[in-house]
Amino acid sequence: MIIDIHAHYTQAPSKLDAYRGQQITRRNRPTKGQLSLSDDEVTASLLPNLHQMRERGIDHLMFSPRASGMGHDFGDELISRYWTEVNNDLIAQVCGLFPEQFSPVCQLPQTPGVSPINCLEELERCVEELGFVGCNINPDVSGSIEPFTPGLGSEWWYPLWEKMVDLDVPGMIHASSTLNPALDVNGCHYVNMDTAAVVELCRSRVFQDFPTLKLIIPHGGGSVPYQFSRHRALNINWGAPPFEEQIRHLYFDLAIYDQDSMEMLIRRVGAERVMYSSEMFGTAKCCNTHTGKPFDDTLGLVRAIDWLSDNERELILGGNARRVFGRAQMG
Repeated sequence: MIIDIHAHYTQAPSKLDAYRGQQITRRNRPTKGQLSLSDDEVTASLLPNLHQMRERGIDHLMFSPRASGMGHDFGDELISRYWTEVNNDLIAQVCGLFPEQFSPVCQLPQTPGVSPINCLEELERCVEELGFVGCNINPDVSGSIEPFTPGLGSEWWYPLWEKMVDLDVPGMIHASSTLNPALDVNGCHYVNMDTAAVVELCRSRVFQDFPTLKLIIPHGGGSVPYQFSRHRALNINWGAPPFEEQIRHLYFDLAIYDQDSMEMLIRRVGAERVMYSSEMFGTAKCCNTHTGKPFDDTLGLVRAIDWLSDNERELILGGNARRVFGRAQMG
């Protein structure tokens, strides 16, 4: 079974955006309201993607709300909670309709300056009541303005780590939007946050304090594989544990779009720490002019890495995902 661990509902029906528009206009007196989407409407929005999965040979997706649409930088704690619940309920609807193809991953009701303790109730609801198998965690809640978000190595995050360990669910460290006009969201902001997450976690005590915590860094770890020895040197300067040991507490996805980069990542962190991902329906769905295929059609790239053993390739394409997303029910 080929499992892609990183997919967002970027093709959600327009009624979701209409709901958000109403929420924005009523921000002074927020009410939850209602998003009503029939199963037929949801199914129609997914048919092209189901066809694409079959074409590419991908059997199962870990499916979550739009990352850039999590919108934690907008509104107060109540607005964030309502918006998060609506999005998570929609993902639950999708996965209930197509349980063979999708496993649900939730967003969290994060709010600038508010402790992650605020997220625990929704995480419990999603996992224990709705059958979610993981969560996405925004490391930059305010979108790079004040109040700034503490680094992921800070004890500020510990209540969330504790709850994730208790529920045995992994978290993907995935930024949302940025308010910095100098940064393109997909081209800069996400990759910057991926790199920062690795740096902060690998110089901290997080994995000593939570040895069973499962955190995933998307997009191939940002710049980390390329800058590996820079980070080794920094950890020595900081008096932190060796970077090459710390990084093997993390997991990484393969949402990168050339074989050389994939090979560098796998060599740096080990096949047992890498999971297949194409981030279908996301940033790189346009055509690669060198190959004539979409950039995100990458399964063939992994299969072409000739120095991987059969066992290592199986771990990357599905075995690691089964282990990390232990709550997922996959054929």
